[in-house]
Amino acid sequence: MAQALYTIDEYIATVRKKPTIWIVFNTIYNNVHAFKKRDEEDLFEKYLKEKFTDKVAQKEFLDFMKTNFPDTEILQVFDLVSDSYLIYPYLGSYAINTDIGSDVYNALSEKYGDPYKDATVNNKVLWVMEYEDAIMFHKNRIKAIDEEFGEDD
Repeated sequence: MAQALYTIDEYIATVRKKPTIWIVFNTIYNNVHAFKKRDEEDLFEKYLKEKFTDKVAQKEFLDFMKTNFPDTEILQVFDLVSDSYLIYPYLGSYAINTDIGSDVYNALSEKYGDPYKDATVNNKVLWVMEYEDAIMFHKNRIKAIDEEFGEDD
């Protein structure tokens, strides 16, 4: 069944309206964005492919949240990508509805690494996006969509 998901920037810009963390389990996405590994094969044949999502790490995260923080909302989100991608698959990422500095944030930072620092593994990277950046990315995405699909005057 199809379902509507937010992009991470849209979720932060329109719902959370504050800095927000999300976790990405797609190894190619994390290689490209966290580790700056941009080989041609990754970019053209593997980038944004759901099959490179580490389902074991994803399940471990979901179990950890269910056991330790069952009241914390987690939400499936599309990852941040260039505005040139108007359509792309869900890669298994989750936004975590918790404040920076909260017990949940601190536990996740301890388990997965500080999202304000460099990642250490590519199969489970905790990211953070500031509210102001989310607004900018979201506005740029809306503009790109309007330019591509908007009505002609």
